[in-house]
This record gives sequence, structure tokens and C-alpha cells, in this order.
Amino acid sequence: MSAVDHARATGLFAPDAFAGRVVLVTGAGRGIGKLLAERLAALGARVALCDIVGDRAQATARGIAETGGEALALTVDVAAEGDVERAAGAVLARWGRVDVLVNAAGSYGAAYRVTHETPVEEWDSVFASNVRGSFLCAKAVLPHMVAAGGGRIINFASNAGRSVSPLLGCSYTAAKTAVIGMTRHLSREYARYGILVNTIAPGPVEGERVSGLLRDAEESETLSGQIPIGRLAEPADIVDVVLFMASDASRYMTGAILDVSGGLILA
Repeated sequence: MSAVDHARATGLFAPDAFAGRVVLVTGAGRGIGKLLAERLAALGARVALCDIVGDRAQATARGIAETGGEALALTVDVAAEGDVERAAGAVLARWGRVDVLVNAAGSYGAAYRVTHETPVEEWDSVFASNVRGSFLCAKAVLPHMVAAGGGRIINFASNAGRSVSPLLGCSYTAAKTAVIGMTRHLSREYARYGILVNTIAPGPVEGERVSGLLRDAEESETLSGQIPIGRLAEPADIVDVVLFMASDASRYMTGAILDVSGGLILA
């Protein structure tokens, strides 16, 4: 089912729920970020697609254009301040505003690596993409949201940031915990300007990322068995919650951490 068909079939949002809004999505070239960008466009948003691999962003943009949506593809390393500033400038030059920022980009290190064997380069890389990247993107759009009288920032944490990540190690756990702390700080600092800042904390999601980390089918079954709902999330399970956080339905929510983990994390 295409993003357009899914948007129509679920009936969760009006067909024009995001009409006229400008949404900047990082990590939009594949996975959850790609599906989110497609769904936003199907619901009327103008979407800026940021990805470290430009070809992926371009491919997503072409798909959106083919279904009548409007998208701008940008090659961006979110950990590079110059890249982020240029991307924000391009979005503002094209559409004059940024209503929603979704910080979905974020890398991770080797699976099952114990802390005392973690190279400092890996630690720095995981923090750069997840923490520095979210900070830089927020820094780039916040002045414009303040001037506009409001906006939304949605950060991606993880069940790791709510507990630990035995699979992805200390660097990932620490980075996603930092994203939660950043969310709390920004939500308190910018609420008076009408800017709402929230975090989604997904559990394991079905797709190439998780399948590439697990060593065999038995590990996949074991992981699914740890989730009370009994299965890994589908990308759409995560995307629908992000759409809620970006929509008017979440107008009185800021500083929140939404666990979307099938019960893996019980608050």
C-alpha cells in the first residue's frame, strides 16, 4: 500500500490535515523517515527531505512528486553545521517558513559490542548524528519558529533512552538519553513562544535496520517474544504517532516522551 493509499485508508487524519504546512524531515531517504515524508506529503504538507545520501532524498522526492505532492530534496549531514544551515536556508528560500522539524536521522554502532571494546570514534559518531544533529537542526529553525509565533519539533529517541540497549550498546543508550534531555530543556525554554517539543521513543521496528543487526531468525523470535504485544513495530506504527505529534491534536502537549514500543517499556 502506498503512502497516499494508507493515508486515505486509515482515516486517522483529514486528507488536508497538513495543507500549507512546511515540514523538515531528517533521515528522509529511507525507512521511517521516508514513509513519514510520503505520508506528510499525501496529507498536504510541503516536505523538505534531508538525508546524508543525496540520491536517497532525490528518490523520495521523485516518488512524492509522482503522486502530486511537493518536496525538496537536500543532501545533509546533520552533524555538520554548514550543511544544516544551508538546508534551513534552502527551505526558507523555497517556502518562507518551517512549521515542523522532525529529527529522525541517527546512526548507531556495531551490534553486541561491550562498552570497554567500544572505539571512541564510534561513540563520537553516534553522538554526532543523534545528539549534535538534533541540536543543530533545532538551532537552525528555532529563530524562525519564534518569529512565526510557534512550531513543532519532534525528536527521535528510543526504548534505549528509556532503559538500555543490549543490542546497540552504551553509545546508543547514552545518545538517545541525551535526546530526551534535550527535548525536556527545549520544551521548557520555548513553550512561551508557542513551540512544542516532544520525543517519540520507538521500540524495535521491522525493516532492514533491525534485520541487519540480528544474527539469525532465532534472535528475531527472541526479540519479538520480549515485546508484550508480541511483534516488532511496523514503520507505519511509528509514523502514525509522529503525525499525531505534528498535528493539531497534540496542541497541549510539550516535553512529552511517547513510548511506542508494544509494551517493551512500561512507564
